[in-house]
This record gives sequence, C-alpha cells and structure tokens, in this order.
Amino acid sequence: MLLSLSILMRAVAVFCVGLHVAAGAETAAGSSQNLAQREVSKTGVDRSSKHYRFETHQLASTDGKRRYRIQIGVPRTPAPAEGRAALYMLDGNAAIDTLTDRDLESLSKRSSPVLVAIGYDVTTRNDVVSRAYDYTPPVFQNGLPIAEPFVLGRLGGGADIFLQLIENEIKPLVRTRADLGDAEYLWGHSYGGLFAMHVLFSRPEAFSRYIVGDPSVWWHDGALINEWEAFDALRAAGKQVAILVGTKPRPADRPFPYDPVMKNKEGGQIDLREVVREMADGLREAGADVSYQAFPQYGHGDMIRISLERALHIASEP
Repeated sequence: MLLSLSILMRAVAVFCVGLHVAAGAETAAGSSQNLAQREVSKTGVDRSSKHYRFETHQLASTDGKRRYRIQIGVPRTPAPAEGRAALYMLDGNAAIDTLTDRDLESLSKRSSPVLVAIGYDVTTRNDVVSRAYDYTPPVFQNGLPIAEPFVLGRLGGGADIFLQLIENEIKPLVRTRADLGDAEYLWGHSYGGLFAMHVLFSRPEAFSRYIVGDPSVWWHDGALINEWEAFDALRAAGKQVAILVGTKPRPADRPFPYDPVMKNKEGGQIDLREVVREMADGLREAGADVSYQAFPQYGHGDMIRISLERALHIASEP
C-alpha cells in the first residue's frame, strides 16, 4: 500500500478526564530528569480509592528474562449486566503514576472501565530494556527476519511474543478478577504507541479500539512504515482508532538520541508525523473510524498524559 500524497485532517475535540490538559501536561513533562528512570510515587494499591480497588499480580516472560507487574483497577460499583469495558494500558508503572484521584472520581461518574496497567516489576516508571524488546515489532530484510534487531543498544523485535503473553495470560487473568464485556481497548504512548500500531496492522481483531499517543515510527528506520505498506487496511474496517501526536519541537539542549531522518525512494526526507497522518487517512478510507489530532503546544513527553486522558474518556463512554 503506497502512502497517499493527499492529506485529510479531521479535527476532534479534546476531552479531559479530571484535570485540565495544561496541568496534566505539566505533570507528565516533569523536570528535565529522565522520566523513564524516575521512581514511581504511586502503585495501583496506593491508588485505591472509594471509586476503585486495585490489586497487583506478577508474571514472567516465557524465557524468564522479563518480569511484569499487572495492576488491575476494578470499579467498586456493581458491573452492568453486559459487563464492563477493559482498558489495557502499556507502560503500566508510568500510567498508574500519571493517574490522579480526580481521574478515578471522573471515571466513576461515567461507564467505569476496568483499568489494566501492564508494567514491569521495577521501582521506576519504565524498564527501558524490557520495553524496548516487548513493544517493538519483528524486522525483516529481503524477506528474512533479522534475528536480533538492535536500536540505541537495546534488543527489540519481541512484540509478537508480548502480544501472545497479553492474549494467553493477561486477558484471562483479568477476566477472573472482574466482570467484563466484549469491549477491550489498548492504549500506548511512544514505544507503546508503536506496539499498538503494530498490533493494529498485524492482529486488528485483538482489541476493539486503539488509542495511540505519539508512536515511535522512527524505530529501526521506520519498520512500522514497511508494515503499513504491506497491510491490507480493509482488515481494520470498522475498528475505532484514535491517534494523538505532539508536534512541539524538542529543546535545543535536548537533541534526539537517535537520528530519525529517513529518505523516501526519491531521496527526499520523510516527515514521520505526516506518515502517521497518512496512515490515519488510509485506515479511514478503508472503513475504520479514525481520529487524528496534532498538538503543536505539546512535546513527546507531554503526550503520555494527553493521550491517557483521551483513552480514559473513550473507555468510559456509555
């Protein structure tokens, strides 16, 4: 599938759950320290309130190299007859740390979803080595898989194995802990957004709806672009997809650690955000219900809060 040259942007309203967007973005951006390595201030159990109860479970990868902390938030009110929606949140430690008490209160006034934070059993917001493997797709060269795709010194390519863990272990676990219906939503930001797009392009039936924040399309010289070009978008017809990107330039004193400049077949530079928008357009033309929104006032780090707010709003719609 070739990327379209014509761009159609459909603006959608920004819904905030709990806090105002600006306040949330400030919280997400934090200081200049590396957020990924910042100690988490809240766990799911700490987040328990009069609206939600949280419980924590541990899982391990099949090869024993990665350990997961699964934090499940269940509304305290009785579940509707048809069951509740489930929102699966990648980078679960950071997601729980980003949630506020007002978020939980706001959710309780709507159709409260079950919250499933898929994180790592570490004290920090992220396990950068484990997520680099879990959230990135397999890579092919000349039709053959690259056995060990490294980017920024970290091994990647394990997204399909991670999706299998979600399907075979995490989803069944959640169904034993809460009354769920058929609606299963996936939210991811950055590498998590890359994973969500990969799942959409490889196993679109895995989730009912996808909420994607600033996906790392640059990873491994645009491996996701190759997936998109090979994807039959009709397979995603009827799917609901929300894509949110921050377009604020990075500060001059914080250059990107990896040069994401890529060239098209004609030698011109590829605008990666434009590529994401064209993906949205292509999915929409094939029958998916897609929204795309750019936020020029927010950068990449800010978008974890912005996109999570959208995911909470979507998952709590009646």
